[in-house]
Amino acid sequence: MKNLFFGGSSELALDLASSIPSSYSISRKKNKIYKKNYIVKNYSENELSKKLKFIKNTKFDNIIIFNGILNSSFLSNLENKAFLRTIDINLKIPLIISKFCISKKIINRNGCIYFISSMAAIKPEIGNAYYALSKNALNFASKILYLEQKKRSIRVNTVLLGLIKNKMGNYLIDTLPLIKKNKLKFSKIDEIKKKMKSLLKNKKINGQTIKI
Repeated sequence: MKNLFFGGSSELALDLASSIPSSYSISRKKNKIYKKNYIVKNYSENELSKKLKFIKNTKFDNIIIFNGILNSSFLSNLENKAFLRTIDINLKIPLIISKFCISKKIINRNGCIYFISSMAAIKPEIGNAYYALSKNALNFASKILYLEQKKRSIRVNTVLLGLIKNKMGNYLIDTLPLIKKNKLKFSKIDEIKKKMKSLLKNKKINGQTIKI
């Protein structure tokens, strides 16, 4: 089973790759944990096209897109620049990546594109409006992409993650002070890895929003 991680330098991606062999990565930073690691300056269409040429003869069973950004934000104090940047990174870039993976035909028959999303997309909280909206849009976009590709034997799913006991989880509670900390529930990284590994082996799930 071959997996290609986009945004592979994120903490969660690295944790997963450490227990999943034959993992490749396209990210802004290099890491020896991957079988092959391709560095991008940015996730523009031109840059992605160049990097995917290097792996044109490699077919992947799973494409996992981790790209995302978290920030403190309020709709009642909408800041155009920050809002558009969040939409660009959390929604537009994953869609551009999926477009290129499909067009370059690097996905095996019955292979899957997984968008990494968040429970924040389905549970409104004060303080992370842009992030929640962008991830909610990503969830819906995944459903549309599934409908477009189901006749081509390409599966598309979204994975909703909650809080994880890691640096990112700690960053979240520090960034969003209005969330009541005593109500937060964290998952252990080992639990996430176990569930993700099982999911990546499943060849039947399609068009789903999966809570982990």
